[in-house]
Amino acid sequence: MGGAATTSQGTGTGPGAAGPAGRLGAGRLQAGRFVQVAFFAAGATLFSLGINGFLVPARLGEGGLSGVSLLLHYATGLPVSLLYLLLNIPLFVFGWWAIGRAFILRTGLATLLVTLALRLTEGVAFRVDEPLLASLYGGAFIGSGIGLLFRAGASSGGIDIIARFLKERYGIGIAETFLVADSLVLGAFALTLGADTALYSILVTFLGGRVADVVQEGPLRAKSAWIVTSRPQEIARVVTVQLGRGATILRATGAWTGEERAVVLVVLNRRELARLKQLIREMDPQAFVAVTDAAEVLGEGFPAAWS
Repeated sequence: MGGAATTSQGTGTGPGAAGPAGRLGAGRLQAGRFVQVAFFAAGATLFSLGINGFLVPARLGEGGLSGVSLLLHYATGLPVSLLYLLLNIPLFVFGWWAIGRAFILRTGLATLLVTLALRLTEGVAFRVDEPLLASLYGGAFIGSGIGLLFRAGASSGGIDIIARFLKERYGIGIAETFLVADSLVLGAFALTLGADTALYSILVTFLGGRVADVVQEGPLRAKSAWIVTSRPQEIARVVTVQLGRGATILRATGAWTGEERAVVLVVLNRRELARLKQLIREMDPQAFVAVTDAAEVLGEGFPAAWS
């Protein structure tokens, strides 16, 4: 009995030895959940301020289900928050069945917070006399809110549910679904409120999407540069010394010539890309360079993910 107890303590498998690690893991989990809830709340607040604070006073719109809510609000006078919730309910029932509970639960929480924030900010109206400024401010606020919701692993509901279902079931691109949906909603604004309102609403939708991308992915979106060159060692050394980035040298074979070539892979941000192009032109003008967006980069030299 005594030997067994000693072995458990010595190998660190007893409850006492696992306690600190377990408490540390639980603390990190709680901190992560707190950050997620904070993103939910901040995202819902910014989104609702963009709608009620800028778009409603100027009678502007945007794409998606929130745009439909605004269109119905202008036509009926019913609160945007009520219309937004009623339009989302059937989509959540459908999403629960078609997509899965985890995503729908997170998105449902975000939608409830957005609905509550819309209700609480109904009397808020920022004084902006120019429709152009109202569309710019509104798009910035809405995009910031949506970006934070995306960072928390959810969305504001609506068309997102349909887009995800069509992607998983039929392979239809999410961007294509949003393009069609936004076009229909903005077209309805043009028919009912005029071409000027539709144009400003297009600006809101476009700017909101760009701001959401920046908030979600960071202002310095990472780029991957694939450099086919005859001077791989020199280019890799310059990248390391002058840009402070790592480089990976790969071996590839040309499909047409059958010749072996070196490929230098570099991951860097947009600001550094221009400098890299200049260095390559100076060192190997015949190099072939392909630049792509890196959806996400984790590791040394890049900021840690928020969630």
